[in-house]
Amino acid sequence: MNKILAGAMALALGAIPAAAQSFGDQNIQIHGFATQAFVVSSYNNYLGMDTRTGAPSWTEAALNVNDQVSEKLRVGIQLHYTRLGAFGGDNINVDWALGDYSINQWMGLRAGKVKIRWGLYNDTQDYDPGYLWSLLPESIYGIDIRATNLSQLGVEFYGKLPLARKFGRLNYSAYYGYYYFASDDGYRASMAQSGLVFNHMPGGKTPGLDLRWETPVRGLKVGGSLMVYNASGNLVSGTYTAPYAYWPTGYAQYEFKKFFSSYQYAKLVSYQTATIPGSAPVTTGSDARQWFATGGYHLSEKFQAGVYYSKYTVPSAGDNSNPANHFKDWAVSGRYDFNSYFYGKIEGHFIDGNALGFYALNNPDGLKPKTNLLVAKVGFTF
Repeated sequence: MNKILAGAMALALGAIPAAAQSFGDQNIQIHGFATQAFVVSSYNNYLGMDTRTGAPSWTEAALNVNDQVSEKLRVGIQLHYTRLGAFGGDNINVDWALGDYSINQWMGLRAGKVKIRWGLYNDTQDYDPGYLWSLLPESIYGIDIRATNLSQLGVEFYGKLPLARKFGRLNYSAYYGYYYFASDDGYRASMAQSGLVFNHMPGGKTPGLDLRWETPVRGLKVGGSLMVYNASGNLVSGTYTAPYAYWPTGYAQYEFKKFFSSYQYAKLVSYQTATIPGSAPVTTGSDARQWFATGGYHLSEKFQAGVYYSKYTVPSAGDNSNPANHFKDWAVSGRYDFNSYFYGKIEGHFIDGNALGFYALNNPDGLKPKTNLLVAKVGFTF
């Protein structure tokens, strides 16, 4: 077993008695998880891993600590380790670190490194034990780009607005801050494939908002989000700028007894300009459509199964029959909880196209149009 994973699990096991202990008038909560996955594929290597040969090349662990300092103030931090083939590394990263002040039942304020509430899962995609799926739909929630998309340095106002009883309740989030492209994820690899090599990874501002409605229909939530971001940075030779991109999304989630389902659609139009000394600036753009639909069922207290379809297209490319311009993924997944601490997942993917998640760095002979993938994962959580 990977030494980092073994160390994380040992730390987690040792921390269990400390969880939820009170120290004087403080209430410190400690939680975490660790997972190890074996991934094998046909035809192409996927997500920076050498999946064609099959290997335990995806390891993940996290530990978070929260202190309820007072009735209204909470502070917390989460440390995260990810090794996803060529991405991630042996460093421990800070997913989030913040102060959370609840002003009243309608408004609260978070400040620090704050997770971005966008769409159904962006602000919870760092918590594998919370999902049936091993891989959330790559069309929107790519595990290979999560390190960049998860959080921002800034502030967030949030709250709940009760409506008349027959109209349900509104939850809102509005934030403003700064972000930086992670130095060890798929964004950097994609940029390098395009000839953009940076001295330091670029970053920019990322204002946004989210509004979700808990409808009067029991178990049904609908909502929408808007993320806005720009970027600038220095290339090894030249400069890089990207004006504000607008990333709207709409979504719905439904749970009824043992059944659960979700749907999300997003559109992203973005541009970037590279300026090389002695040459005219070069501007490129992309117009992407992203969506997925999921469905699952709790077959027993310990076992659940589900399926999803995920799709990504680039209409601006002009030829969506080209595998490089689309990504379609059917996924079938099962999860079994052995007890309250240990669980296992097995998941099959049937992928058509290679517009997402495939990299030249470990596919030097080019890409085939289709890929089949199997993910087997074991996890520990407390």
